[in-house]
Amino acid sequence: MFIFHFFLYAVVYTVEFQKRGLPHAHIILWLDDSERFIDCDEIDKIISAEIPDPNHDPVLHEAVKAYMIHGPCGAARANSPCMKEGKCSKHFPKKFVDRTLRDEDGYCKYRRRDNGLTVERNGVHLDNRYVVPYNRKLLLRYQAHINVEFCNQSRAIKYLFKYVNKGNDKVTAAVCREEQDNNGENYVVDEIKIYYDCRYISACEGAWRIFGFVIHLREPAVIRLPFHLENEQPIVFEDNDPIDEVVEKSTGKFTKFTAWFEANKEHEAAKTLTYAQMPTKFVFNRELGKWTTRKAGDAIGRVYYVSPSAGELHYLRILINNKTGVTSYKELRTVDGTTYPTFKDACFVMGLLDDDMEYINAIKEVSEWSSAAYVRSMFASLIFHGCITRPDHVWEETWMHLSDDILLKRRHMTGDPGEYVYR
Repeated sequence: MFIFHFFLYAVVYTVEFQKRGLPHAHIILWLDDSERFIDCDEIDKIISAEIPDPNHDPVLHEAVKAYMIHGPCGAARANSPCMKEGKCSKHFPKKFVDRTLRDEDGYCKYRRRDNGLTVERNGVHLDNRYVVPYNRKLLLRYQAHINVEFCNQSRAIKYLFKYVNKGNDKVTAAVCREEQDNNGENYVVDEIKIYYDCRYISACEGAWRIFGFVIHLREPAVIRLPFHLENEQPIVFEDNDPIDEVVEKSTGKFTKFTAWFEANKEHEAAKTLTYAQMPTKFVFNRELGKWTTRKAGDAIGRVYYVSPSAGELHYLRILINNKTGVTSYKELRTVDGTTYPTFKDACFVMGLLDDDMEYINAIKEVSEWSSAAYVRSMFASLIFHGCITRPDHVWEETWMHLSDDILLKRRHMTGDPGEYVYR
């Protein structure tokens, strides 16, 4: 599918269907460490935001003119679909820039030189400020609108994931009847209160699903890793299951987490891995209830997030993310030969909780996948419940995550034509 000569580390994409039925894909690619872009000149080789010279590259010029020009909008076309409250919601036109730049948040301001090249759309001449960033090879091969962007910061990638996984458009509708009362005024009669939770499916999407075409892709696979306190593992059984079978389920097989203890006893390679790193080298066999050596493929482990308010379960999570070669719950609580009564005590001795570090790390972790509004709410809850001993210190360490969307909101409210506002 891709025609770049790069080594890809991971890929995620989702096919989305517009209201008029046309499908398009949102794709996020991660390059291997050996393929990272060191300077902005390398970005210019892959992504362009300028109108090609029609004399030197007429085919590309026509493709950019047909597919990669935004507008006209603004004063030239006030009724354009992108216009909101008198301003372009996509923040066009951009600013002229002599060379590609990257800001501290990882966003790029692509080269858009004021070289006099324009294209005409609906009687309006548009220059480089109206070009949507594109890749030359992709545009010429597929002859379609393909917006290509560069990003190298987790805070920006988080908003890309939010957009990729936003889901389908839905509507809640009510079936009602409109009548008039004695005074001639309208009122709504809804006797049986029939409500429908609807999802729009076009004919194109219907055919896509009937034929079983791929809609989502995530590679490598992400393996969720549950964990639990000692003797508190979940047990699933049917109402009519014999009690002997229920007891056997609770004692006969290992959970993913307790099987990690056993793997550390049996495999030397497992002793060098944390719980979250296990899927990179091992595969969990559900039938055997044990981790076996991975023979093919790749996977990434993801340990479930636990709020600090969960107590010992939260501190257990901190330990399994930092300790390797553990063979029991007791060993998790053991530091330098001394076994401590709680996981929290072990965390303190290891220096994992000094200066509210558990809360600082929790806020940083949550900020990677949640919105800034949620992170601020979490910070306020920690202060309200007296969990944090030094709020000012926690603020100094995490303010950039708590205020992650400030610039985005400022650009949205003021209409500042800054680059790359992800929603």
